[in-house]
Amino acid sequence: MKKKEKKNFTEALEKLPVDVKALDALGIAIYNEQSAFDFYKNLSETIQNPSGQERFRFLSLEEKRHRALLEERYLKESGGQRFIFDPQKVKKIKLTISDQASAKEALHLALEAEREAYNSYMRAASQARDLQGKKMFESLASEEDKHYQILMSELQMIEGGFYWFSLDTSGFMED
Repeated sequence: MKKKEKKNFTEALEKLPVDVKALDALGIAIYNEQSAFDFYKNLSETIQNPSGQERFRFLSLEEKRHRALLEERYLKESGGQRFIFDPQKVKKIKLTISDQASAKEALHLALEAEREAYNSYMRAASQARDLQGKKMFESLASEEDKHYQILMSELQMIEGGFYWFSLDTSGFMED
């Protein structure tokens, strides 16, 4: 019988500064997207379920795309100044997962990571003194919430509870 291999990923817990300007918020988000890319890439390389590997590879590429979009936005907001990326500043996400993890287990980990990102941005927005920085963090939180909703839909499909419409509203043909 094959021994279950576990991988550990660590995250440096840090508080976001209170006096963040919009460009600084974008910089933080760029590092967070790289961290999320690394997280999903490592997850796709750790689990052995081919379908799960494919889904997490897709999510890693989405995070890579998000980083590129944020860097474009930084370039625009800064008046043409490129973001200087320092790989040493990328947070490592802490988790322990077996290579035999189920899709549900992996999705729960991903949901937790997205929810923490959302909460972190919302805390930063609520404490921000700069209005543009506050708006930027709120926008970033909204993006993380979208990621969470996508992952939740995946989990609901696996669990058999996926609905295309809300059950507490009537259908358009019933009105």
